[in-house]
Amino acid sequence: MLKRFGPPILVALLMVATGVAFAVTEHLKLQPSPIRKTRITKLFSPTCQCDGSKAVIFFSLRRSERVSISIVNPDDKEVRLLMVDESKPKGRLRAVWNGRDNTDRLVQSGDYYVHVHLAIERRTILLPNVIRLDTKAPEIKSVKLSPNTISPDGDGNNDVVHIKYRLNERASVLLFVDGKLAETTRYRAGKSGRFDWKGAVDQHTLTGWHSLTLKARDLAGNVSKPTEPMPVRLRILKVSPTRIKVAAGSTFTLAISTDRESVRWRFDGGIGLVRSSTLQLSAPSVPGRYRVVIRSGPNRVSALVIVR
Repeated sequence: MLKRFGPPILVALLMVATGVAFAVTEHLKLQPSPIRKTRITKLFSPTCQCDGSKAVIFFSLRRSERVSISIVNPDDKEVRLLMVDESKPKGRLRAVWNGRDNTDRLVQSGDYYVHVHLAIERRTILLPNVIRLDTKAPEIKSVKLSPNTISPDGDGNNDVVHIKYRLNERASVLLFVDGKLAETTRYRAGKSGRFDWKGAVDQHTLTGWHSLTLKARDLAGNVSKPTEPMPVRLRILKVSPTRIKVAAGSTFTLAISTDRESVRWRFDGGIGLVRSSTLQLSAPSVPGRYRVVIRSGPNRVSALVIVR
């Protein structure tokens, strides 16, 4: 009898078991996850000395639980245990990872994942979010600057410094003038780029010689080494001498340094336009102290004339 009906019975039992397993699986699928509203830092650098030096893990528990949280590598091997069987109420939960393993050593750059074990649920959930740890600083190469002398006076002639560079990864470029941060570009792809500097720091236009250096900062916050210093001269408008003594009624000469084709002058009630690098004027016949004012666009300089 058993031999006769054995195979059909086995087939029937197998079908029942399969059906039960399918029903259990479908039931589990219909159950809401005990974890929701997950938000995890996607990229960080534990060595950047910036606001993004830690990975922050947020999620919400549907009900009170005993929670363990661990960081694992792509081989599913634990590198850091952040929380061990801690009782947590329903609601928001936060954990922070500083990029170090259980022996407090900095882990290597790469992708990492978050394991959450719920003791009451008897479940371990691998969060799908990837945490990328990056400690390698970007590189900025092939830096070229031109011209080395500019005159940011708005006449369209050498008003800006053109700075060219090449990046090896997506990063922003930081411009330092005499060691002080002057400008930061937007994040740009790892390729050739260019930006212009108009000769100002904190909205104040500089004059004279200054040293420019560049650094690159990637998305994780890592900052490259500075480039070699590049000297730049800013010449807007200069008159010399700025103080001169002359005899009454005599002629005197002032030297003007500018790249504009012409500048305007005002002296002793008179005004004029000069197109050369020198300005010749006649001193008043009455002794006293007078001032020559020279304008080049929005810029102005003056020289004191002492008439004897």
